[in-house]
Amino acid sequence: MDDLVLCSLGLSLLLLALYGVGRVSYPIWWKPKWLARKLRQQGIRGTPYKLWVGDMKEHVRLITEAWSKPINLTHQIAQRVDPLTLNTVRKYGKISMYWYGTTPRLIISDPELMREVLSNKLGNFEKPTLNPLVPSIAKGGMIPVFSLSCNRMIEHWQEMVNDQETCEVDVWPELQKIAMDIISRVAFGSNYEEGKKIFELLQESLTLTFEAMQMVYIPGFRFVPTKKNRRRYKLVAETTSMLRDLVERKQNAMRTGQSRVDDLLSLLLQSNEQNSLGNASGQKLMDWQEKAREEVLQVCGKSEPDFEALSHLKVVTMILNEVLRLYPPGIAQHRHTYKEGKIGDMTIPAGIDLVLTTMLLHRDPELWGDDAEEFRPERFSEGISKASKII
Repeated sequence: MDDLVLCSLGLSLLLLALYGVGRVSYPIWWKPKWLARKLRQQGIRGTPYKLWVGDMKEHVRLITEAWSKPINLTHQIAQRVDPLTLNTVRKYGKISMYWYGTTPRLIISDPELMREVLSNKLGNFEKPTLNPLVPSIAKGGMIPVFSLSCNRMIEHWQEMVNDQETCEVDVWPELQKIAMDIISRVAFGSNYEEGKKIFELLQESLTLTFEAMQMVYIPGFRFVPTKKNRRRYKLVAETTSMLRDLVERKQNAMRTGQSRVDDLLSLLLQSNEQNSLGNASGQKLMDWQEKAREEVLQVCGKSEPDFEALSHLKVVTMILNEVLRLYPPGIAQHRHTYKEGKIGDMTIPAGIDLVLTTMLLHRDPELWGDDAEEFRPERFSEGISKASKII
């Protein structure tokens, strides 16, 4: 009888152990291998799966190596910004895959397939929703705010020159300052000084986060009270406290009619929806700057630019389009498959990250010509529709 009890107990423990092993091994081994087999059966090639970390260690190595070298004075930034995706595409093709931890990431660099994913006709690929306040920004309601920030930057540059004929200016930090100033004014209105402080805290927090991302991932290490981890916690707490206080004061002012709905925070509170906003800015001071200056003086004269005047700035629009082509606000767009779906002739199972490589698409010689890596705003002289072979 005792032997039977011991045997039953041993069998139960064995089954329990097997169940535990299965629960642990399924998400980190069996599921990734099954997803990889599904993709490879359709001719999709990519990097082999590495237990738990995938290609993240290789990603950190490539980024560290790229950032250790001086920046070339060219527009060939892909090797520095996203070397893992670039190397994967070069080795395995425009439709290929690599591993983000235990999740396979399917790279899509074909414009027609990218269009199909973004259209999301069957609803298989999750995408962010657009907040109703965005059209109000696009109509030009925030142009006076942009103008104010730009004028202040120009006045600051004039003060730097003083009685000198010329003055050397490091444009990059100046562009960062004006971007922060514009976002703060647009987002927080009269509370923009507090907004600038919030963005400074976020910038420091992002710097610490990027440093952590370059380290080898150790589960639970972010909870260890190291100096940098403690600083990150403090930054998050301080930023959250400032934002909560700002929102509460804005809500109280709106209830009593003491606040105008003329900034994004007010619009967000009024619309009661979520939104994600981003900002990117870039300018290359080349021969085109003289053409742009002449056009602005011709169209605007000495008056403040308004929405109507901006719509007549053809050269400026060409320059901005070319800058955004070479330096898009986001290097890629991401989607996730929550259920099985079709992309072209491919059947994509649930649990796959889709990477739509905006930056590589914008630099593809097959689409933009042999000068795809060059700054040539004239390619947009006949409008966006005739700038490349895909639009």
